[in-house]
Amino acid sequence: MAATAVGRRVFLATATLAVSVSAAGAQDVRLAGDPRNDAERAVQMFLDRGGYEVWARDTVLARDDVVTSHVLVVEATARVSGRIEGDVLVIDGDLFLRTRARVTGDIVVLGGGFYDSDLAEVGGDITYRPNERIRVRPTGGELEVFSEEAERDPFELDGTWGFHIPVYQRVDAVTLGWGAIARFDRAAGRPDLEGSVRYLTGPGDIEGSLRSSIYPSERLRLGVSASRATRTMDGWIRPTWYNSLSLLVADDDAFDYYRGDRLGVEAEWRSVEPPIWEDAPTWTVSFAGFWEDAESLEARDTWAIFESDPPLPSNPSIPEIVDPADRHPNPSIDDGENLTLSAAFDWMKRGESGRTAFGVGLHLFSDLRGQSANDPPSPDDLSHLLAEGRLSTRHATSWGHAWEVFAIARVKLAGDVAGQRYSTLGGPGTVATMPLRSMRGPEMVYADVGYAVPVLGMATLGGLDVFARASAGSAWGAGVPFRLEEALSGGIDIRLWEFAMETGVAFGSAAEGGTRTIWYFDVRTRRGARPTLAPAPGRGF
Repeated sequence: MAATAVGRRVFLATATLAVSVSAAGAQDVRLAGDPRNDAERAVQMFLDRGGYEVWARDTVLARDDVVTSHVLVVEATARVSGRIEGDVLVIDGDLFLRTRARVTGDIVVLGGGFYDSDLAEVGGDITYRPNERIRVRPTGGELEVFSEEAERDPFELDGTWGFHIPVYQRVDAVTLGWGAIARFDRAAGRPDLEGSVRYLTGPGDIEGSLRSSIYPSERLRLGVSASRATRTMDGWIRPTWYNSLSLLVADDDAFDYYRGDRLGVEAEWRSVEPPIWEDAPTWTVSFAGFWEDAESLEARDTWAIFESDPPLPSNPSIPEIVDPADRHPNPSIDDGENLTLSAAFDWMKRGESGRTAFGVGLHLFSDLRGQSANDPPSPDDLSHLLAEGRLSTRHATSWGHAWEVFAIARVKLAGDVAGQRYSTLGGPGTVATMPLRSMRGPEMVYADVGYAVPVLGMATLGGLDVFARASAGSAWGAGVPFRLEEALSGGIDIRLWEFAMETGVAFGSAAEGGTRTIWYFDVRTRRGARPTLAPAPGRGF
C-alpha cells in the first residue's frame, strides 16, 4: 500500500507496531440512505467535506506525531497524545485525549465514549452523544453508517393496565379514565395514535380524547386532536392527584373548571435530549390551533372527610353563595365557540446543583359567538391576546442549603378576556393565608421565593428540611383592581428530590383586609415552565 508518512501509530490489535497510514489508502465510508436525524446529518456533512483519514482499528497517536487532516474513527478506540490539525468524528467508538493532546477543530462523538484530560486542548466545540444508536457495517468493501431504530411496543396501555389515577373534583365528582397508545413505527413518519375515555360519576357522562401524531424527524412532531374534557387554567398550582386528595380529605379544590369540546392541530419542535450528566439545555417550540365549544359547569355537593366553610370572596367575580349546600361554587364562563391560536417556547437547563427553566407563550382568542345563524347575537366581542410567562428554578448552594424561585404571569395585551381564560389564586400552593380561590381575574401575577436548610439528608437528594418562603400574587381586571396579597410561611418538610410534603405556619394577607396567621399542610412538586395552552409533549420522541 502506497502511503505518505503522517506519524507513528501503534495498533493495539496487532501489538505495538509503528506504521504509516494515509487517507488515500483508507476504506470508503458512506451513509446508508438519506440523512434522517441530526446524527446522520452531522455524518453526511463530515463525509461531504472530505479531507479526512479513517481509523478503523484501535490506534495510538504518540506525543510527537501530527495528523494534518480530519480524522474519522469508526468502531475503534483512539488514544491521542499528539496533535490533530482538523476535526475528529467518532462513530460507535471511543476517544481518549491524553495529557498535552491537541485537536485544533471540533470533536463529535456519536454512540461511543469520550474521555478527556484537563491538560488536553480542543480548539473547537465538543459534542458528546453516547446514546446515539448509530452503527457501522461493512458493505461491498465499504463502510456503511446507519442508525438503529429503537424498538417500541406497537401497543401500550397507560398507567396500570390502562387505568388512570382517579380524579376527584367539585364539578364532576369522581372521574375514572382508561387510555392507550398505538404505534406504527414501520410506516413513514412513525405515526402513533393516543386515545382515552373517561366516565364522570357526577353527571354520569362519558368524555374522551384522541390524538394522532407523525414524526417527520427525530425533533419534529405534527399532530391532530379531538377531545371533550373538563378543563382548567389553574393546573400549575399543584398536581391533579394531590388536588383530588385535598378535596377528599379537607374539602379543598384549588381549581376552577369549564367543559370544552376541541378540534385542533399542533406542531412541536424540540432540541436533542442530552445525556443526564451533560450540562446542556433543552428547549421546545410549539404551535397549536383549535376550535373550542366552551360550556360553564356547576359545582356539586361533593363529600369530604372534613368539610370546610365556604370561601370569602375578595372580588365581585366570585358569586355569592345562596344554597348552603353549594359551599364552593364554580364560576361561570362565557359559553360558546372560539378559535384559539397558541405559540409557546420553553427552555430548561440541569446541572449538578439544580435546574432552571422558563417559558413564554402567546394565546390569540377569536370569539366566534353569534357568527352562526343558529347562535343568539353576542352582546360583546371577547376576542383577545393573552401573554403568559413562567420561571421555575431550584439550586443547592455550595454550603449545602437550597433556594428556589417560581413565578408566573398572565397579562392581557389586547381585547377583553373570556371567562374560560381567567386565572385563580388563593390558599396553600399560592398565597396560603388567603382563602382558597378567593382571587380570580383575567390577568394574574404570582411569585414565591423559598430557602431550605437540611436537618437530615442532602439538599440535592432529599431528607428533612427547615424552610422559609415568601409569596405574593394578585388576580385583577374586569372591574377588579390590582391588589397584591402577600404571605410569609415557614416550617418543616420531608423531601425526595423535588417532591416535598410540608407543614408549617403562614402569616399574611386576609380576604377581609388586615392579616391573619394559619397552620397549613401542603404537597409541593416541581412546577414546569411550559405555558398552559401549549400542546402536551409527544410520546414518540
